[in-house]
Amino acid sequence: MGLANEKIVSQVEDLLHGRVVIPSIQRDFVWMRPDVRDLFDSLYRGYPVGALLLWKTNLTVPFKTAAVVQADKSPHQPLYLLDGQQRLTSLAWVYRPESKADGRLIDLRFDVRTQEFVNPSAVQGKDPMLFRVSTLLQENVQYHEVLKDAGVEYSAPDFGEWMQRLQKVHDIRRQQIAVITYESDDYEEVAELFARLNKGGRRLSKGDLVYSAIAARWADGLASMDAFHQYLRDSDFSLDREAVLRLMSLLAGTSARHIKLIEAAVDEVALKEAWQATEKALRLAIDFLREECGIPRSGIMTSPNVIVVPALLLHQRDGKLQGNEQALLRRWVYTAMAFSHYSLQVETKLDAEARLLRTRSGEELFTELIRRASGSRSADTPLHPRDLEQKYSTHAFFRLLYIAALRDKARDWATNIAISDQPMSSGAKIEFHHVFPRARVQSAYAKEEWNSLANLAFVTGQTNKMISSKLPSEYMGGIAPDRLAEQWVPDDPELRSLDRFPEFLAARRRLLANVLNDLLGLPVPDEETPRRDVDEPPADDELIAEEPSAPSLVAARVQALRTEHGVEVHAVYDGRRVNGYYDPSSRTVTIPSGPGRGEYESPSGAAVAVVRALNPHVSPHRNGWSFWIVTATGEFLQSIR
Repeated sequence: MGLANEKIVSQVEDLLHGRVVIPSIQRDFVWMRPDVRDLFDSLYRGYPVGALLLWKTNLTVPFKTAAVVQADKSPHQPLYLLDGQQRLTSLAWVYRPESKADGRLIDLRFDVRTQEFVNPSAVQGKDPMLFRVSTLLQENVQYHEVLKDAGVEYSAPDFGEWMQRLQKVHDIRRQQIAVITYESDDYEEVAELFARLNKGGRRLSKGDLVYSAIAARWADGLASMDAFHQYLRDSDFSLDREAVLRLMSLLAGTSARHIKLIEAAVDEVALKEAWQATEKALRLAIDFLREECGIPRSGIMTSPNVIVVPALLLHQRDGKLQGNEQALLRRWVYTAMAFSHYSLQVETKLDAEARLLRTRSGEELFTELIRRASGSRSADTPLHPRDLEQKYSTHAFFRLLYIAALRDKARDWATNIAISDQPMSSGAKIEFHHVFPRARVQSAYAKEEWNSLANLAFVTGQTNKMISSKLPSEYMGGIAPDRLAEQWVPDDPELRSLDRFPEFLAARRRLLANVLNDLLGLPVPDEETPRRDVDEPPADDELIAEEPSAPSLVAARVQALRTEHGVEVHAVYDGRRVNGYYDPSSRTVTIPSGPGRGEYESPSGAAVAVVRALNPHVSPHRNGWSFWIVTATGEFLQSIR
C-alpha cells in the first residue's frame, strides 16, 4: 500500500483525463450543492478533508460513467477510485464547470467581504463582490484585474487584503491531499479492505465486487442480474446478493466461495450458463418454499442461504421430487431455520451439502442433511417446553410458529378473518401482540417471561386495540374457543388471571413445543424424562465438502493454536470474561480459575457451569460450541471442532 501527498489539482486532472475512473461497484454521486460549498470552505480554512483511496490492479475491472466528462481515454491501465468519489467529483465540477456530465453548472461563489462560500440566489448572483470560484481556481488568474472588474479600485482601503483572500482561494488547487494507492489482483482482499474503510454510506460487500467482475466479462451481465433481483423484489422474495452468488458459484462448479467466479477459467459463456441455471433453480426453490413450506416471502426465512439447498436439489431433479422427498426436503428447510444452521461457516456448510447432493440419494441423503441442520442436537431429539424459555420474537421458533399459523389458516380474534401475510413491503415485520398485556404484567413479572414466545399471539392492531390493557380473564370470554385453539392458547379459564401467569406460560409452552415438533418431524417429548443438553457435533463440514483424496487442514490448524495447556478459549457472560483451555483430543474444557472453575467433559458442560455460577436463576443449558470463543482467532469454538 502506497501513501503519498499529491496536489489536489493533479488528482482532479487525473479524473478529467480518464487516468482515474469510477468502478461500477461505487454508488452514484449523491452530494448536494451545500456539500460542495462546505468542502471548499474546509479547504479554504485548512481543515482536513480525508484521503483518496485508489486501487491499482492488472484485473479488467468494469467502470461506469463518471459524473464528469472524461474527455480522454488513458492508454494505460487506469486507477480505480474506491473512496473519495464525492470529493473529487465536486472539485472537478467547480474547477472545470463544463465537465459536469449533465450540463447543469454549479455556481459556487466566494464572498470576499465575509470569506464565505455561497450558492447564490438569483438576487445574490448580481452582487459583483461574490466571485466565481471556478474563475479563481484557474492557473493564471490576475487578482487585481478580477477586483477591478468588480469595481474595486486600487485605492480602496481593503484592496490589498481582498487580493490576499482571492489568492487563498486560488491556492486551494495547490493544497495537498493524502492519496492511498492499494495494489492488488485479489478481489477478495480488496473487498475486505473497502468494507473496513467504507463504514459510512452504503457498505459494499465481496458480492458487489464479484458482480462488478462478472460485468467485465459478460457485457449484459449486470443488466440481467439486476432485472432478476427486481423480479425477486416484486415477488416479495428479495434475496441477498451473497446467497444468490453462492448458488451461482455452486452451479458453475467452483464451490460456494463465490469469489472464485472471477477466476480466469470462468469465461463469458460459463457465466451466462451459470446465471441461467441460477434463475431457473431459484424460481423452482421459491415455488417450493411458498407452496410446500408455507413461507410467503423471503423476510420470513432466518437466512437467505436456506434457499440454496432446495434450489440445487430441484435444479438437479429438474423440479421433480419423488416419493416422500417433498416432505423430507420440507423438514430440512424447517430444521435449518429452527436451529440457525447458517449462522456460521456458511460457505463450508454449503460446499459439504452440495457434495452430499451429488454423491448420495434417497433417505440416506435427507437423513444426513437433516442431521447436519440439527446442529449439536440429535436429529430425533424433540423440543422440550423448556427449550422455549427465554425465546422471543427474534428467535427462529417465532417464525416457524407464524408459518404454522398461516398453514392452519388461523383467524384473527376480533375480525374472524384468516391471518394473511400481506406486509407493506417484503421486509415488513410480522404483526403480533401480547396475550397478557405488557401494562398488566411488567410490574409483577420479569421481562424474560412477559416478552417470551408463550405470551405472543398473531393478531392485528385492531384486535390489540380491542384488548387494550385487559387481562385474558376479562377479554377471552368474548373470543370463540376455536380462535384461541388455532393459536395454541390453553383452554383452561383458570389460567387467565394475573396470579396464574407463570402457569399459563408453562401450559402454552407445552402446546407450542408440540406444534414445533410436528413441523420438524420430531416426536412428542416425554415430560417425565429430563431434557438433555445434547452435544454431538455433526461430521466435519470440510471433510465432507472435499474429495476423499483431499488432505484435511483442520488438524494442522488446531495444532497451530495449541499452547502448553491446550487451545486458549474464553467466554463473556453476564458482563464477566471467563478464560479456559480446550483439549481437541478429548474435547474437554478446563477453567483454571474464576466462575465455574474445574475440568469438564464437554464444552457445553463447562458453559453450563459458568452460567450456573454467574446467574443461577436462569436455565443453564448452553451449547458450548457457540458459547466459547477461540481467543487467538475470535471465532466460536465450533470453528475448530
